[in-house]
Amino acid sequence: MAITVSDIEQKEFAYKGAGYDPYDVDQYLDQICDEMVEMQERIDRLEAELAKARREAELAANAAQPVQPEVVEKPAEPVVAQTSQTLESILFNAQKLADGAVEDAKRKAADIVQVAQEEADAILQKAGDEKTELETAMAEIRDSATGFRDKFVAMLDEQKGFINSKATLFNSEADD
Repeated sequence: MAITVSDIEQKEFAYKGAGYDPYDVDQYLDQICDEMVEMQERIDRLEAELAKARREAELAANAAQPVQPEVVEKPAEPVVAQTSQTLESILFNAQKLADGAVEDAKRKAADIVQVAQEEADAILQKAGDEKTELETAMAEIRDSATGFRDKFVAMLDEQKGFINSKATLFNSEADD
């Protein structure tokens, strides 16, 4: 049962002798205390949510433009109702900022992925070009090595023929 200010003002205690019935007074004060504890817990919870929303709003402010809440003049309301509406408004705006920050982060992530993909494609293209150049250079080196080997073998054959033609010279000297 929620206790209002008018409930407290209109509460009547039974008289017993020269004063109020202590049991009635204690029971009513217990109800007031219970209601105050619940309200304090709610205030603490809302303040924690507000602190969290403020932290998220600070993070989101770096990634998105803040949305300015509309200021609407309303007639004076009880403090609890005004606080509740203010907290709800703050939470709503913080959620909008957070949603905007998430969308902005997704866009930035997509841009980063696209740039990285383009860089990777460029690196692959450059590596392919270098591979082609290296293969061409290797083919030229193989051709040069084959030409050198062929010339070297031809020179050796020529020297072998020369040595073989002069072998008789060596043999005749050995016979003397």
